Amino acid sequence: SLLDDCIADLRTDYARPPLGIMVEVPAVAIAPELFADAAFFSIGSNDLTQYVTAAARDNAAVASLNDSAHPAVTRLIASVCGFGRANNMPVSLCGDMASDPVHLVSLLNAGVTSLSVAPARLARIKSALAEI
Repeated sequence: SLLDDCIADLRTDYARPPLGIMVEVPAVAIAPELFADAAFFSIGSNDLTQYVTAAARDNAAVASLNDSAHPAVTRLIASVCGFGRANNMPVSLCGDMASDPVHLVSLLNAGVTSLSVAPARLARIKSALAEI
């Protein structure tokens, strides 16, 4: 594999690092079992939302339809988290949803247990989590 070639090229004696995948498109979120060999999943909420809602954030004509609170987005996140739990695979979530307190309850209800938060928003997210 490419990773093995890179490690060999570096001539290191280090163990192979865990190799995970980003879950950013509906096909991966719908059929995570196809990627069961990954060491972890990281759900990219911005791209997943864009592809689920078919609405690019940077396209003014449809940007208002790009809604990360859409039930289809939440259901896919819950499905990926459920797959992770069932297979003892770590799942984290990154993107705008992770840094917005408005989404915390729905993310917790979906089974998210790990967030990748923008450093400037970390204190706000920690405070909001403490209040839940």
